[in-house]
Amino acid sequence: SVAHSWSRSAHLRFRGRFPGPTATMPKLTKSLTKPSNSAFKQQRLRACQPILTPGPVITTYFVVGLIFIPLGVVFYQTSANLHEAEIRYDNLPGCSIGSVCNVTFTGLNLRQPVYMYYKLTNYYQNHRRYVRSRNDDQLRGVVVTNYNSLADCEPYRSFNGSNSPQDYYLPCGLIARSMFNDSFVLQETSTGRIVPLEKKGISWETDRAAKFANPPQDTPGIRVIADFEDEDFIVWMRTAALPTFKKLYRIVREDLRGDFSVLTFNNYPVADFDGTKSIVLTELSWLGGKNPFLGIAYLVTGCVCIFLGFVFLIKHKISGRRLGDTSYLEWAQ
Repeated sequence: SVAHSWSRSAHLRFRGRFPGPTATMPKLTKSLTKPSNSAFKQQRLRACQPILTPGPVITTYFVVGLIFIPLGVVFYQTSANLHEAEIRYDNLPGCSIGSVCNVTFTGLNLRQPVYMYYKLTNYYQNHRRYVRSRNDDQLRGVVVTNYNSLADCEPYRSFNGSNSPQDYYLPCGLIARSMFNDSFVLQETSTGRIVPLEKKGISWETDRAAKFANPPQDTPGIRVIADFEDEDFIVWMRTAALPTFKKLYRIVREDLRGDFSVLTFNNYPVADFDGTKSIVLTELSWLGGKNPFLGIAYLVTGCVCIFLGFVFLIKHKISGRRLGDTSYLEWAQ
């Protein structure tokens, strides 16, 4: 019949394309089914798997405790030996924005070098939008003419949102726009002598060398910061991680003993965000500034390790068990 002849011809036509049940399949080669006989693929590499028996564990706790406690004492004592003086000045009588006021430090006993900081509180420089609001090419002195390249600088990208390079802010962004601009003069109270303040070296050397440079003089735009290589500006551009922070203002290369006053030019407003401003005079050690946290953390960690060592030792002596005892396994009961 016609149907029978069509099926027979179709079978003959497609038989070469689709192997039947009796067709011979190609054999997989040995290299595809078995990994090479190497130490890595056959898992014969040397390995160390420590067995955490009670003895080594208890010993480790005691050793860590005996190391951390002396270190904690050293760190804490090093911080305690430092002298630091701090005075808030934004709330002093007559110290309003735009005024000049005196901040008096009495009974100072600071060894050189003395570091002068300004301290701000409730200031969230770590906000994502604030941190991103800068253009690193601009800060390195590169002439940026593409408006879209300054997108991260919003809302201070250009004057009135203009896309003309003549209206670009130099540098753009919130960080540069909000630079701290209070200034200080340190003088000895009894004699009125002005104490020299050293500005060189207050910023990171890597920042000065690689991250900040002045653009060419003929660069179009509106200058927000006159000197990109100004160390006060470089210090400010390194944003803080916490809402309460100190930034280095100057270095004093002489001992400060007695009474001193700081003539403060109060320009930077902080009342809008409920912040405060303070002046900090401090010494530094090989551990940094005066901060007992590191010493306390080491002491607490060492004491906890010693305590746990005694707890595990008593537990091991009272109700210890033999290593590898199968009677504790559920299937053996």
